[in-house]
Amino acid sequence: MKKENPYEYHNETLGVQARFLYSGDKVCEAHEDSLCLIGYKGLASRISRGSIIRIRPQAPNTPMLVSFDSLPYKWQEAIVRVWGNAPKLIQQTLFEKNFVRDYAAFDFFCYHRFEDQSTIERHRIDEYTLNASVLNTIEKVYAERAALQRSLRKGRVRADIWESITKDCTLFKQQIPHTLPENERRLREKYNQYKKESYKCLIHKGRLNANALKVDDDHITLLNNMFAGIEHKPTYAEVAQTYEGFLNGYVEVINNETGEIYDPKAYSTLSVGTVWNHLSKWENKIGNELARSGDRQKYMAKFKPYHRLLQPQFAGSLISIDDRQPVFEYAPGKRMWFYNGIDLGSEAFTCWVWGKSKEGIILDFYRQMVRNYAEWNLPLPAELEGEMSLNSSFTDTFLKEGNMFQYVRIEANNARGKRIEAYYRQLRYQYEKKREGWLARPFAISEANQARTDKKQVIPYETIVEGCLRDIETWNNSEHSKIKGMSRWDVFVSMQNPNVRPTNYHGILPYLGFKETTSVNAGIMNFRSSKYLLGLDGVICTGDSLIKLMQLVEGSDVDIYWLDANDSNVLKAHIYIDNQFICEAIEHPGYGRARIERTKEDMINRELVSKYVNTIESYGRRSKNELEKITVIDNIPVTIGNSFKMPGLNKYTPSTESAKVLSNIDNEENEMPLNNNKTSFKRSLASNF
Repeated sequence: MKKENPYEYHNETLGVQARFLYSGDKVCEAHEDSLCLIGYKGLASRISRGSIIRIRPQAPNTPMLVSFDSLPYKWQEAIVRVWGNAPKLIQQTLFEKNFVRDYAAFDFFCYHRFEDQSTIERHRIDEYTLNASVLNTIEKVYAERAALQRSLRKGRVRADIWESITKDCTLFKQQIPHTLPENERRLREKYNQYKKESYKCLIHKGRLNANALKVDDDHITLLNNMFAGIEHKPTYAEVAQTYEGFLNGYVEVINNETGEIYDPKAYSTLSVGTVWNHLSKWENKIGNELARSGDRQKYMAKFKPYHRLLQPQFAGSLISIDDRQPVFEYAPGKRMWFYNGIDLGSEAFTCWVWGKSKEGIILDFYRQMVRNYAEWNLPLPAELEGEMSLNSSFTDTFLKEGNMFQYVRIEANNARGKRIEAYYRQLRYQYEKKREGWLARPFAISEANQARTDKKQVIPYETIVEGCLRDIETWNNSEHSKIKGMSRWDVFVSMQNPNVRPTNYHGILPYLGFKETTSVNAGIMNFRSSKYLLGLDGVICTGDSLIKLMQLVEGSDVDIYWLDANDSNVLKAHIYIDNQFICEAIEHPGYGRARIERTKEDMINRELVSKYVNTIESYGRRSKNELEKITVIDNIPVTIGNSFKMPGLNKYTPSTESAKVLSNIDNEENEMPLNNNKTSFKRSLASNF
């Protein structure tokens, strides 16, 4: 078999088909006899730099040509050694010299759409493009020959010019397989039509006729109504049979809304194939199956397009949650429930709870999520995606956007909306399948996932729980699917999103926390067999902030909403009065009584409590010092009468006589000493004995 020749002349320039030079890749396919002298990208780079000259670009059914003379000398030697010297250029006809492929026509036919939005077949695009290119060549040849005849015949053009053009056009089919008419009159008519209507006139008129509907909208509407409206969900063949009975008068069709009885005389006979053809079209199936389908998941898989969502780049950006039943039975016909959450950025499971039923498992799940993230000293994820069934009652409480999570997406009956479903499949077939007692799906497509002939095994409940937890541990310690060399858990810990806000306990505790009532006395509360002080943002309050809180809560009954940590201690406790947040309750810090035993932490605790106590005492002293001494004269009468007298009780009655006035003392008397007696304090010696 003779090898294909790479040589080709273009515009009287010797060229070599590029596909004989480069090695193939995904972009361009090389010829099977290619010399593989360079890669496609390398050749393109040399062409862009101008070291190799391209004389014809790549096009459908038209390979790229590069100038033989511009190729490196060693390449030329290799080409000649394999295929010999290039044939000499044979004199081209005027038709051949003027032929140029019309790329504008190619683009037009590629993007052209009919009324039904269908496009032109690939082989027709090439055919119409060649025909347009040949008609453009006819225009050039006609102009040259007409100009030549006018110059020779003083402005006159011979009538047989179209005869010669038709002959040249027909001979040109040997080089370019166009499909233009070989008859002179028909070729001239096609050319004139092309001049008026351009590319559109080259499309076969039968193209639209072949795709025209054989039935009108009324027929389609009736067939759709029959297919979707009959309760027993008929097949296409049954619809065709019912339609035939309708035409023959055996079946009545009534519009339920208008009461109109459809007239069989207004409809034509349709074959079973025609009914099937129209009912099986997408534009009819999408509505019919939505009305008939009882399985929303299968309907969405067939007809509903989906978004292409990229995996988060950081941990903590998005958590996907859902329930599942591990494929093991702890009693005949009974399987336990798990509710899990997986961080989509790191692919690590971060929360898991379990039980024998779904009841109450969802609240335990969210509480456990708070405990886990607090233990890891990480904020809760920014966004949550989950299913509607168990979460619908919380969308106005802690699952309201801004409370527990910044963003929340809860969807009903949409398995695609939860990315965790895909990870559950891996957990099922890569981990659980290897454990004893694994149950296969009854209708698994893959033979490897189908049930064995062995009898079902019942596994102890505790054994199932332990196995599932070990699977999660193994999963988290396995390599991340995209970040090689790091486990999923390492990615979760080290690649947290820096823009995630701190955990918002204000939006969590009123709904997920436990409630207790206590009172505040001297700034101290008794709560969970311990003492608690007033605080804010995790710090015991002092100074003015403490005084303001004392004014609100001292001596009052308060509600404490709290949540315990994984170690059973209080994780966070908030104080409320009449559903209004007041402050936090922080455990009263203690320290050693013996000074010699006090640690650095004891000294810090002592200082905190001292500030707390001094704040209250200082406020008391300031309040005392602000008091001013006053005299209060109380003239408020105690009794309203004196008619009752206690028998035997003598009461002092003041005299009504005026006081006597004494006479003045004389000066002499005034100068007299008041005490003339002298007393000696000197004692004798004998008085001492």
